[in-house]
Parts: sequence; C-alpha cells; structure tokens
Amino acid sequence: MEAVTALKRDEYTGENRCMPCTIVNIGIAAVLAVAAVVIAGTGIGILFFLVALAIIYLHGYLVPGTPTLTKRYLPASVLGLFGKESVTERRARSIDANATIEEQLVAIGVFTVKDNPALTDSFANAWKVANERFRFEDVDESALRTLFGTDDVSRHAATGAVVDGNQSIRWISESALVADVTASRLLAERGSGWETVEPNERIALLRGLRLFLRVCPACDGAVDVTERTADPCCERPHTLIEVTCSDCGTPLADDAVVGIDADASGRVRAIRR
Repeated sequence: MEAVTALKRDEYTGENRCMPCTIVNIGIAAVLAVAAVVIAGTGIGILFFLVALAIIYLHGYLVPGTPTLTKRYLPASVLGLFGKESVTERRARSIDANATIEEQLVAIGVFTVKDNPALTDSFANAWKVANERFRFEDVDESALRTLFGTDDVSRHAATGAVVDGNQSIRWISESALVADVTASRLLAERGSGWETVEPNERIALLRGLRLFLRVCPACDGAVDVTERTADPCCERPHTLIEVTCSDCGTPLADDAVVGIDADASGRVRAIRR
C-alpha cells in the first residue's frame, strides 16, 4: 500500500484530478487496448488496458507530459472546453470600464497612491466602524436593493442572492456579505458615481476591496492573508489568495490570479487586472 501511495501524483489526482483529461486518457487507453487485441491477442489487450487504468489512477494521465503539453500548446478557447474558464477569463471590473479597480479606488480616496496599494486610514476606519454597527443587524432585501442599486433582488439562504431574476450571487461567508453592504454604503456617501455602477461591476469591485480588509467584520480580529501557487492540469499556473480571520476563522475573501509574479502580491495583481 505504501508503494502505491509513493507512486501517486497528488497534484493530478484526488481533488486535483482533471476529469475531462481523465476521460480523454481513458479513451486513448481503450483505443490502444483494441490495437493490442488485434496485434497480440485478447489477453494482452485486456492486460494493457488494466495497466493503463492503473497508471491513470495513480498519475492522473496516461500520455507522459499531458499537463505540460496542454498548458503550453492548447489555446484558451480549447482550454475552455475543459471547463477552465473560471480563472483565465476572470476580469476585475470597476466604475470606469477603462480603469482598473486599483485606479478607481485611488481616485475616490479608498486606496493609497503608493506602489503597494492599501486602504487609506480614513476609509479603513470608517469601514471598521460601519461593520461594528451593522454586525448584529440582518442583511434583509432592503439592504440588498441598496447594495445592487436595483429593486429586482431576492435573498437566497444566508449567503446568496438573485439579481434581475437571472444573476446568482454567492458570498464566501455572511461576514463577507456584511462587508460588501457597508462598503457599498461608504462608496455611495463619497460621491464616487456608485449609483451608475451595474450590479456585476459592483460585486467585482467590492470583492477586490475585501481582499484588503484590515480587521474581521465579525469579531474585529486580525486578518490573515495567504497566497499559494497552483499549477493544475490543463490550466495556466495561478496564484490563489485567501483572506481569513485569524481569531474566529471566518473566510472573508478569495481570488485567483493567472500567472506568478514575485514582484507584486496576489492581492495587488488581482485589482490591477
């Protein structure tokens, strides 16, 4: 059993297994097994197929170098057929369609103008106070209508909403939802043109803003930001960013940014896309 575990490639199996790639590789194994039957007989063909399945189970693929080859040579349109659009197609939105989230938030006094942007002290303090005041209130549909700037919104479960009848929004936690509600109110108060922003653009901007929370909206605890590199099968390498409360463990924000760049943090690159 230990020998099997040693041979297993965790980065391409289990939760990280690419099912479309697995199906394709099983198909290749089946074709080769049929060829083996024709050339060498039924027994050899069956044996070959079983060995091929074992290799796919342990390695995630049969053809050597499959992950590298697909990422290097397949265009984004083909990768999309493998269900890999979520990271590579994600784009940050902002109030100004021609500006990054960073540029827009700097313009309205939410971010500093430094090379390594952060919340201004004035906005961070105002956001903290607003979260403290809202902490024990329910996010009802009235608050959601204000958040999205539309009357066509309904609450679904604790962390979900449907906007305009067809756009489903889900937050990573109730505290993340609260942070978005309070931040949107502050942005509206600052005369930022918030009332002209479409619901999907609001959510993208608020998601980027949440990556820079200083304290937890739920308990005022310290916030931990972790970044890790992922290099999954059939997808470009990317940086995963997770923001959680170190005290209560509440998840507050997450994002994925294509590529790896040691000169800029994942949070910064997320708002500059």
